[in-house]
Amino acid sequence: MIELCKVTAKYNGIFVVHQRSEADDIINSTQELIDIAKATGVWLHISHMKVCGKKNWGLIDQMLGMLEQAQEEGIRISFDQYPYVAGSTMLGVILPPWVHSGGTDKLLERLASTELRAKMIEDIQQGIPGWDNFIDFAGLDQIFVTSVKTAKNQDAVGLNLVQLGELRGKDPYNATFDLLYEEENAVGMVDFYGTEEHVIKFLCRPEQNVCTDGLMGAGKPHPRVFGAFPRVLGKYVREEGCLSWEAAIRKMTGKPAEVLGLQDRGLLKVGYAADIVMFDPNTIADRGTFVEPNQYPQGIEIVMVNGRIALINGTESYACSGTVIRKQY
Repeated sequence: MIELCKVTAKYNGIFVVHQRSEADDIINSTQELIDIAKATGVWLHISHMKVCGKKNWGLIDQMLGMLEQAQEEGIRISFDQYPYVAGSTMLGVILPPWVHSGGTDKLLERLASTELRAKMIEDIQQGIPGWDNFIDFAGLDQIFVTSVKTAKNQDAVGLNLVQLGELRGKDPYNATFDLLYEEENAVGMVDFYGTEEHVIKFLCRPEQNVCTDGLMGAGKPHPRVFGAFPRVLGKYVREEGCLSWEAAIRKMTGKPAEVLGLQDRGLLKVGYAADIVMFDPNTIADRGTFVEPNQYPQGIEIVMVNGRIALINGTESYACSGTVIRKQY
């Protein structure tokens, strides 16, 4: 990674990374990123910053202190964040790392083994050093199935893993293993890991810009797919006053353009691309929930892309005025 980032830094690129651990080993995980940036001079950008699990919440200030110290030493650091206390990924992450070795085919072979299932349960319950154990930091009752690919298991969508076990008449572990096996590991999930206090703490950091980290598919996706940006404006600016309008909008426009090195985006300025969103500050809000996430936000009146209207009063124009944006070195 250091050799790759030396080249990246030479071309004024950025090292965008999902850090190895967002839970038990987050301090070491953060330190290794700082070490890479320090050794190479590359701009470090951490994807969807968070600290998972109640037992790790006390590490937040230490981690942020590490970032501040690194910046004082001249390292450029930024991160993005979605404004929710739950994350979303594929359900297969609950399985110990060794289960994934060799790819999906090997994973399915191991899930078919009663003996190896027992070993999986043991490792999940006992933990493995350096592994982010989702069941440990979220809990079986705080991990919810959001999507499957077959009609057979549609009844699992929206259930947590405890409820899945009750539905299938099995313990939650084996019910989950059955689901992963039958769906060939193509199962989505959301997991609740943090608190509103932590969302606000990261949101207000100068290094932060807003993201969705959203993955849209069948079933019930994370509501961030539809509502991440309106949620910041409606909940954290208008309702809670955590940020000013100007600061929040910069975190959605100028700040990410600055991080990505885009020369003509992110500002309302002569000569810049007219990428513009017009919204009503009195009504802007996300509407999706974890139960019913597939809901468009309210309060957005006009969206312009490259100077052409893409949406007006909820109606798409299909202008197709987007373009590939290339970084200028």
